[in-house]
Amino acid sequence: MAEEQIAAIPRTVSALIERDGAVLLVQEQAPGDLEPTWMLPGGRVEDGEPPEAALRRELAEETGLRLVSLPRLAFSVTISAMLDDLVGEWEALTYVCEVDGALAPADPDGLILSAAWVARDEALASLEAVEWYDSAPLRAFLAGTSPSGSRYRYALTGRRGAATRSVVELVGPNGT
Repeated sequence: MAEEQIAAIPRTVSALIERDGAVLLVQEQAPGDLEPTWMLPGGRVEDGEPPEAALRRELAEETGLRLVSLPRLAFSVTISAMLDDLVGEWEALTYVCEVDGALAPADPDGLILSAAWVARDEALASLEAVEWYDSAPLRAFLAGTSPSGSRYRYALTGRRGAATRSVVELVGPNGT
């Protein structure tokens, strides 16, 4: 068992941004991570903060880009975690975004190492390498087999570095 239990993130947002067959990813490394990972830009929704405002803030910090229109909910995922150092449930919202500006990450937390446009297949492969992230909802959305606003659920069990994900389950056709 880990030395200290931490609360699960109640809600996170991420941006799905495509341009010329590429997806925007950020390379991040948190303290304690052995290696950096590539993820969709995004992060925590602060208490009382609307998800769209959190998305706007996180995009600016992690990529230097700004939203140019209202983001559209692609899908949401409820994740139940029973890991050695992470226990609880949170919701991850992924939005389709249109952006403007030049890539210039300025993450105040110092977790973002870089941002880059990555070919769609390579981006999906990078996301699949992240232990806690299940790319099935993203793949279904990008393939057009899952409508905007679909809701999913999965569970993480075990311990970090050896976690097991349950099969992603579609729980509803509409978003939050």
